[in-house]
Amino acid sequence: MDAISRIAALRVDTLIARISNSEATPGAGSAGAVALALAAACASKAVAISAKHAPNDAELTAALVSLAKIAVSALLDADRDSVAFEEFIRTRTPESINQLVREEENVGRLIAALAAEVDHIEPRIRSNMRGDLIAARSLIDAARRIQQRNEGETLRER
Repeated sequence: MDAISRIAALRVDTLIARISNSEATPGAGSAGAVALALAAACASKAVAISAKHAPNDAELTAALVSLAKIAVSALLDADRDSVAFEEFIRTRTPESINQLVREEENVGRLIAALAAEVDHIEPRIRSNMRGDLIAARSLIDAARRIQQRNEGETLRER
């Protein structure tokens, strides 16, 4: 897979059309990973604006780096999930099931990392940016529900 996510390179309207078509992928797993990337972006917005008013806050600066890494990783996971799910649908082999579980576990770890980062930086966020954190948390919750559902379904295939 290229270093640049194929899903990340899509226009939003194209991504929506691809998720909503009759093909197996991309699907809910990719949508959940994109939701996670959007959650990281919303948290980054809150941090970036807050950092403008506290330019010497090293924790906010570090959070921006961490959040950017999580967003990129989530988009790359959207691609890996799509590829793994496509292979699973095509072959239904034990290895394809195991790979799909690994991808779902990767997304689960990213979800946990992002939730922890949001919890950590929340006290440093300016009050006028709380809405962005609410959006981030809502998107994290959506990504978590999708990931848990997908992982549960895949584990039942074992």
